[in-house]
Amino acid sequence: MKINVKIISKYMLMFSFFLFVLNISFCSVNQKELSRMDSKYIIDLDGKQETSVPFSTYFENAKSIILETNKDCLISDIIDIQVFDGYIYLLDIRGAKSLFVFDMDGYFIRKIGRLGNGPGEYISLSNFTLDTKNKFIYLLDYFKRIHKYKLDGTFIHTITPKLKDENIMHIQYFNSKLYLSVMAFKPSQNDYMLLEANADNGEILSKSLPLKYNKGWAELIFMGYNFFIPRLNNIPLYTQMFMDYIFCIGDDIIPYIEIRSKNLVTDKDVSNISNIRGGRDMIERFQAYFRDNLKIFNIHSYIENDELILFMYQQGLMNSYFAVANKKTGSVKLAKQLSNDIIFKSDDNHYFGGFAFYDTKGAYEILQTRSIEDFQESIRNNKVVPGLDKLDELLSLELDANPVIFYYEYK
Repeated sequence: MKINVKIISKYMLMFSFFLFVLNISFCSVNQKELSRMDSKYIIDLDGKQETSVPFSTYFENAKSIILETNKDCLISDIIDIQVFDGYIYLLDIRGAKSLFVFDMDGYFIRKIGRLGNGPGEYISLSNFTLDTKNKFIYLLDYFKRIHKYKLDGTFIHTITPKLKDENIMHIQYFNSKLYLSVMAFKPSQNDYMLLEANADNGEILSKSLPLKYNKGWAELIFMGYNFFIPRLNNIPLYTQMFMDYIFCIGDDIIPYIEIRSKNLVTDKDVSNISNIRGGRDMIERFQAYFRDNLKIFNIHSYIENDELILFMYQQGLMNSYFAVANKKTGSVKLAKQLSNDIIFKSDDNHYFGGFAFYDTKGAYEILQTRSIEDFQESIRNNKVVPGLDKLDELLSLELDANPVIFYYEYK
């Protein structure tokens, strides 16, 4: 199987002209469309699947980052992490409902803001993004509020984008702008999923990606995955659950990767889910449909470096698979399992839930608190490699300790 590489640059002039035409329209907000659906990479998921691909094919080693546990930083479940300038930013929206900062050795540094209704306080966080150039943090709160802080936790102000019929699901800072992934309360095919906003006052500057690119789907299912793929030192990427594309976002919205398969979810599938009868709510209808239909959707746990693109995808309700594309050779591997032979001795191991973040040197994975007991049982049963970093400390962790982060360095 091959990954089809195309050059985007020759389409940029056409795309810029197209945006110029849009800019002279009578709309007060620029509505960006795509001039052509040409992607830099095309990844076909219909090839033969290998049973297992070992971690050691792509990673050199694993570093254990054992997060400090004390009364000021009790974390129940990490929903998102980002790593910048020697610090790890961890978001817990369920238990602590806060954003925490740790150093690379796992020591607690600070919490950003706190729960409450006053300045710099928040009610219910759902997402965050970093401005690494100007050293700011943006926290997405309830009622479409975005709180802005310095990296040391100093509160600056609150931004409230003027939205009438949409709710903000995720945010991403890039190039002096905030990008808002939104969902309309009464969605239609013509609604836009991605808004570009002024990062200082929340003014909406443009709209892009009509809901039709997500097959018209606008339900709150599988919201644990961030629609933005944060590439802190490069152009961010964006995709949603039923999209066939992963887009580069910024001044131009350009397809970066096209996913191809005869088993991709179609508009008809989405319509069939909505038409399932029997008094079920949407989640039950969703589960019922994909229990019987092995359709491909939900690209997540994405990492990328100069040589590879790796991600997980769902096929049907219970099946998750891996795709690994080599950008230099053009080959694509599909696997039922990515075997973590850097931590475990055999293929008989549990996977912690996918990669949570990546940078130019490696990828990060989370061992949540609820999985510590099972992991320690694997250590006692001699299933873990004896040279694993901080093995004795991992074995002695309390079962209610904060999560552990494993950092895998690329080869």
